[in-house]
Amino acid sequence: MKKILFILILTVSVSSLIQSQTVTKTKYSSPKTTNLQPIPVEIQTPPPPPAPAPKSNKTESAVQKSDVATSVYSLTSVKVNIRTGNDNKEYPSGARVSLGVRGSNMEYAYFVQENLKNEMKSNSNTEFGLEKKTGNLKDLTLDVLQNAGFNLRISYSANFQFDAWKIEGVSVTLEFRDQNGNLNPTLAQKLITFSNANGFLNGYDGTRNMICNTDGYFNPLSAYIE
Repeated sequence: MKKILFILILTVSVSSLIQSQTVTKTKYSSPKTTNLQPIPVEIQTPPPPPAPAPKSNKTESAVQKSDVATSVYSLTSVKVNIRTGNDNKEYPSGARVSLGVRGSNMEYAYFVQENLKNEMKSNSNTEFGLEKKTGNLKDLTLDVLQNAGFNLRISYSANFQFDAWKIEGVSVTLEFRDQNGNLNPTLAQKLITFSNANGFLNGYDGTRNMICNTDGYFNPLSAYIE
């Protein structure tokens, strides 16, 4: 009986031991490994935020624009060239030359050379400048002249009654500048030639004046003696 009991206990012990080893192997067995490679993950860096827009100063911009004045061009210089024919202007016979707005409007300034007593030799050219006369008159602006044109008057005062002066041509050079002294980009030096300015001025029959006129485009029109 004891032998049977011993054998039974031994059998149960061996069976329990086998069962325990099986469970342990199942529980702690390593998982099968594979040859799978890790998938690379591309990490994109986000772009930097845009720079903040510059702050606009509308008040400052408006002030700067208001400081830029519109250019107003005025007549600042006048030169006259007279071609003397075969009868000279003798010394001390005088001549007065003036330029102003075409017509009788004396509201605007004019340019004048009061008393030219120098000799102007036969068959020669004499050039001289005119002085600006203002007083309480307005500037002679380019807009005014382009609206009305200008009038050039040559008045002769003979020293001797029968003295005569032959004119065979007159030209005028105008200079326009703005209020800052800048020359006009297209009419800085405008030359007008009166090829029809031809005739005698004298002191015995009253024909003492030659008048030359232009239109608003500075085209020479009439040149006549009175």
